[in-house]
Amino acid sequence: MCSPKAFVRHNHEETLVMEDIQSIVWDTPMRFVLRDITGKTRSVEGRIVSMDLINHRILLEGHVSD
Repeated sequence: MCSPKAFVRHNHEETLVMEDIQSIVWDTPMRFVLRDITGKTRSVEGRIVSMDLINHRILLEGHVSD
């Protein structure tokens, strides 16, 4: 089974943020937490631009922290 990967877009470049995402939970309307299958989390202040579930790809814009 393939789990999605999240990428953050900045200045037309995309950088891998996290692989094997299990969940996305919103803290506020503009802040959410990504959690992978091992329990590791990354906080994102921004927005989800797109989610392509067929290709297991989530595109984000904003600031990512650990």
